[in-house]
Amino acid sequence: MGFSLWNIFKAGLLFTNSILILHRKRFLAKHGLDDVNSMGCDPSERPLQVQAIGLLQAVQYLKLPVIAANILTIIFELILGGG
Repeated sequence: MGFSLWNIFKAGLLFTNSILILHRKRFLAKHGLDDVNSMGCDPSERPLQVQAIGLLQAVQYLKLPVIAANILTIIFELILGGG
């Protein structure tokens, strides 16, 4: 497995998939990452946590493009025999 754009794309896709499967109420609420308003403190006190919450919320809008990218990746891997 070499260092190529295709492998970087697949790694990013796997990372995005891993963020998408996190359930907001069951997992993220336990760690205080479900909403900025439920942090219990001023958002300016924890800017890294606010950025993480923003990333988790923004990725939720990418569900359909990620599904399409997954399908295309699977098809390319099957046709080209990625190794």
